[in-house]
Amino acid sequence: MRYWIQTREVMPRCSLSRPNDILKLLDELESRIADDLESQRLDFKEWKSQSRVDAVDQVIEMAVCMANGGGGTVVFGVRDRTIGRADAIKGVPHDVDTNLPMKAVHDRTDPKITPVFEAIAVPEGTGRLIIMHILPGMPPYTDTSGRGKIRVGKDCQPLTGSLRRRVMVETGTTDFTADEVPGPYAEHISAAAMERLRDLAKQERAPQDLVTLSDRGLLSALGAVREERLTNAGLLLVGREQSIRDHVPAYLWTYLRMRSDTEYDDRVD
Repeated sequence: MRYWIQTREVMPRCSLSRPNDILKLLDELESRIADDLESQRLDFKEWKSQSRVDAVDQVIEMAVCMANGGGGTVVFGVRDRTIGRADAIKGVPHDVDTNLPMKAVHDRTDPKITPVFEAIAVPEGTGRLIIMHILPGMPPYTDTSGRGKIRVGKDCQPLTGSLRRRVMVETGTTDFTADEVPGPYAEHISAAAMERLRDLAKQERAPQDLVTLSDRGLLSALGAVREERLTNAGLLLVGREQSIRDHVPAYLWTYLRMRSDTEYDDRVD
């Protein structure tokens, strides 16, 4: 079983495509396929009109993919490998209420993703396209079954263990937890937090010889102290409130217990 703790201080920014930008881009379908117009932040998908369930599943998959890739826009109702507006733009049925996919994405993602949907009018197909905007967040994201993809260039690739690690490295999470806090470790730790840590260790049936170690010995065994310096991970675990305010004024930590390289069965933010 693998356990990951990630922390993050900053949120990535992305440029979302506005409806007017999308409408102008659609004119290029007369001579190019939609796939040529896609990018890291923009994708086109044909709406799965044969099955409402499949259509919603595709929306959730794309929401997770874009969220893990830093956010972006998905245009539903456009075939991606057809030249000519009339043939490429099939549209989305008018009976599809945008509240349905929005609720489905929110209910079936972990952590929750809240997309923004817009409907735009076009002369082709059903006369209506749906745009889904995904804002940047705190990846990794999956659906509630633990499945996930990530946007890499113009593709959505499975969020494997190596890609999870890449996300963590690129967002600075791996190095940040291991960074050392300036000054001797003893001036940053809270006696009350150390007692809580020991109580939790006892509840989890940690070995007695671990629980009875000195503060220095216990933190060293956990990898939270190196050469008399407390790491940022140690600071978040047992740090004094003022030390946390001074050195990590704003943060989010995420705990994952992995069943495999691609699935986890426990997550706490």
